[in-house]
Amino acid sequence: MSDEDDGIEITVQMTRGTSTDDRDKIKASVSAATVDELDAKMQQVQERLERWADDLREIQPTQRRGIDDDQATLGEEGSA
Repeated sequence: MSDEDDGIEITVQMTRGTSTDDRDKIKASVSAATVDELDAKMQQVQERLERWADDLREIQPTQRRGIDDDQATLGEEGSA
């Protein structure tokens, strides 16, 4: 058996939301030599993914798209 055959690898993809503007995806791959090592690494990755998912939830599409309210018209500021 080669070294590549001795390892275990798992890939996890989490998706939050269902619509185009409300969908976040996080993908992580973890590899280890044993199931116990993989279990410990997955626990660490899960905790980190949960923090990252919380951070992503705070970023709302309406905050990133479109123009600012003060740029909603073609007039210049201060002109009447």
